[in-house]
Amino acid sequence: MVEYIGKCSCGAVEARLSSNLAPEQFQPRSDASSCGFCREHDGVWISDPAAACGDLAYALFADASQETAVAVVRVGLFEAIRSAARPVLVTSFEGETVEAGRQRRVAKWTPVHVR
Repeated sequence: MVEYIGKCSCGAVEARLSSNLAPEQFQPRSDASSCGFCREHDGVWISDPAAACGDLAYALFADASQETAVAVVRVGLFEAIRSAARPVLVTSFEGETVEAGRQRRVAKWTPVHVR
């Protein structure tokens, strides 16, 4: 696994993402067109269900049926990925049921392992 290290814009917070994906294999996605949180926070996200995310998870989902929480991280934190990743895929989850959202996050987001 490659450990990608990213930092927030002021450099005070570090994020780590361990993944077998090469930078150009990440598919950034954003639902900023329908999500105020994403619009406000430059929400272009990446995840890898086969990876591990530690130290910082920008959007975290903890589900009682799962042992491990899952997360997506802002692609903007990781220069190596941001500069090589595929174009941003625009998504919309309007009308998605709570259960469908839970299943999507558990299946596609990155497991969080706190160190």
